[in-house]
Amino acid sequence: MQVLELVATFPGALTLADVSSLLDLPKTSAHRLLKGLVRAGLAKDNVGGRAYQLGDRLLRLLHATADDGWIAALARGHLQQLTDTTSETCYLTRLIGARVVVAISISPDVRWRSYVQPGIEMPVHAAATAKAIMAYQSEEVLAEAMSTDLPLLTANTRNDRAWIEQELAAVRTRGYATCIGEIDEGLAAIAVPVFLSDRRVFYALGMTGPLQRIMNEQLPQRLAALRTVAETLGRSLSIGEKLKSKDTSQG
Repeated sequence: MQVLELVATFPGALTLADVSSLLDLPKTSAHRLLKGLVRAGLAKDNVGGRAYQLGDRLLRLLHATADDGWIAALARGHLQQLTDTTSETCYLTRLIGARVVVAISISPDVRWRSYVQPGIEMPVHAAATAKAIMAYQSEEVLAEAMSTDLPLLTANTRNDRAWIEQELAAVRTRGYATCIGEIDEGLAAIAVPVFLSDRRVFYALGMTGPLQRIMNEQLPQRLAALRTVAETLGRSLSIGEKLKSKDTSQG
């Protein structure tokens, strides 16, 4: 635990020699402990293996333990403005382990509207926000997500691995994801990834509504609006992630 605490305190700057000196350990012992953390996914080495930082597995665990309250607080105003501007339901989802869950959703005050229930899990093979997140995950996370049941929800749903991988590659190429009648026939959704300051993707911003209102000539403008809000949220959520990680480690 002492080694892990040091890595968390000096991310990306801690070397084998530093660990050996700070903990008064032989270099062979420090090396063995660091490599054990790396194998477990709790730390990772960079700069040619000379420096260490927290591993992706640990960062995902810390992220998964954080409650949604602070996320909703940061996102609510941005989502409300986006919903007011577009008259469509806008929502933010987050990655928890290998699942994608709705953190907050805002629906417009119009007659024909879609609802996205906060707390529900989004199907990773069909939902636009799930695709926008999964497109940037490791093979390990993707394999875990694909190991669960992937139901054919409508005639437009695809659940074969080859198609899903092709779809995720397309998301990375064009920078956004779609769901066109794949969950509910007649409804569509678009989504963009929310990049944190270190370029990791734990969140996605989505918009949904009747297919003819989402997939039309306004698509470029709506994608631009989503990207603008996603960029702002990325900065805010990055700060929030760091504060929550600090609270978790101190607790």
